[in-house]
Amino acid sequence: MTTRPTAKENAKRFASVIQALQACEAACTHCATESGKNGHAEAMARCVSVCTDCAEYCALTRKFLERNSEFAELLLEDCAEICNQCAEECDHHGQGQCSGCATACRACVDACLKVAGVEAATAEPTVF
Repeated sequence: MTTRPTAKENAKRFASVIQALQACEAACTHCATESGKNGHAEAMARCVSVCTDCAEYCALTRKFLERNSEFAELLLEDCAEICNQCAEECDHHGQGQCSGCATACRACVDACLKVAGVEAATAEPTVF
């Protein structure tokens, strides 16, 4: 029987990814909120939707890591894929909040894949 690392052991291991997840969640929430303002809601509908999904998935992943869930690591690659899609969507827009969101998403992709043990350059997108 394999022994799982303790919460204390994983806290060190997960510290940087938890920080990246928090930053991404905040940036995506801000982007979704700002993108829906100023009469741009229709043009920015996909951006708002993707940013909201990304923020919520980052929050979920962070919570699983923080409580040392045995399933936490299963979420990392999916979170990286969602963050990557969000960054790509935000790249299509010239809004300032989109630029900040895309940057936070890319940092989160790197952090998630690093902890998951996957190289960002070799990661294949999930096919549904």
